[in-house]
Amino acid sequence: MTSRIIIIQPEVPAYRISFFDRLYSVYGNRMSVYASPGTLGALSSRSAQPVWENPLGAIKRLPPGVEWQPGIGSIEMSRGDILVMAGMPRALSNILLLLKARLKGVKTVWWAHYRSSTSKSWRVSLRLKLLCLADLALFYTDEEILHFRQRRVCDPSLAIDALNNGIDNSVIRSIRVPYEARRREPRILFIGRLTKKSALDVLLKAVSQPVLKGVLLDVIGDGERRETFERYAEALGIRERVNWHGATTDETAIANIANSCRIFVYPGAVGLSIVHALNYGLPVVVHDDRWLHMPEIAAFSDGENGLSFARGDSKSLSDTIFNIIHDSDRLDAMSRVAITTTEESFNIDDMVSRFNRVIRALENQRKKGGVLPNGHASGSVERKQ
Repeated sequence: MTSRIIIIQPEVPAYRISFFDRLYSVYGNRMSVYASPGTLGALSSRSAQPVWENPLGAIKRLPPGVEWQPGIGSIEMSRGDILVMAGMPRALSNILLLLKARLKGVKTVWWAHYRSSTSKSWRVSLRLKLLCLADLALFYTDEEILHFRQRRVCDPSLAIDALNNGIDNSVIRSIRVPYEARRREPRILFIGRLTKKSALDVLLKAVSQPVLKGVLLDVIGDGERRETFERYAEALGIRERVNWHGATTDETAIANIANSCRIFVYPGAVGLSIVHALNYGLPVVVHDDRWLHMPEIAAFSDGENGLSFARGDSKSLSDTIFNIIHDSDRLDAMSRVAITTTEESFNIDDMVSRFNRVIRALENQRKKGGVLPNGHASGSVERKQ
């Protein structure tokens, strides 16, 4: 019997479309993605609805802080199917669907962060308890597997794997230019949504410091704090040194900017933006508290493909930038490591390979009627010891 693969997402942002396109090319109509309308601005825009996507209603926020995804209860499932769901503890509809799947004999995958930059201790505990109800925990990065194993909260029969969340870098490979720091202006790139999470004000204040006189900043992104940040840049006297490009998913437009920058800086809780920057060979600068980043911080290696600064400290950030932005030899070495990082993993090719491995393991388990095989945190599906 051929299993159906049912994937539940809160929404499908632009950076996730190529991933599902690739999976559909493997599984065809066996695979369906159910998602609500997008709320991420430019990241939610698309010309047409993909054949694999099935629309659900807009997510409803209910007291006390829970969510409901309309239409999720009507999704048909039967024994032998595989349900891959976004692990969101506050989404009551997802939890009920997970329980329904277990009753029907459907194999379940909890696809989620181990924790995020805003996670509180009690939320992490709740997230992990719910995760234990699934047949397989699928984390965003290998690094999260190591943290999860240390908690020892689930039955040893729970299988674990990770995707090393990344982006489709096939276009970037063809349009990025070779990195030579000495041939570039002292320009800083920031990519991301302009929200409180970005802490862009810390970077703006750092750029205003005398040691960074003459350093330019390119900001790609939009959000509710854009006007606030623009006014702050003007108040700091650096309006002429900051270029506000707005939000775009046009990779050619992004390349025209990224290819002229020396480094990437994200002063707040960095996520997939760090992977985007590393793909351009840009050394990255991020704050030093890994627990207050998103899982993609796993792609960062301090001193290898970038540097860290004291979180929230604009003086520390300006000093860190000053110490690296004119050191061409060191920047070139970091750039080479950045490219290697995203060629080896944190890309769509590797994500698809890892996802296929998970599906094969679940299908084999169903056929054999046993537990999932042991493996290693750095690669194959593993079972906790």
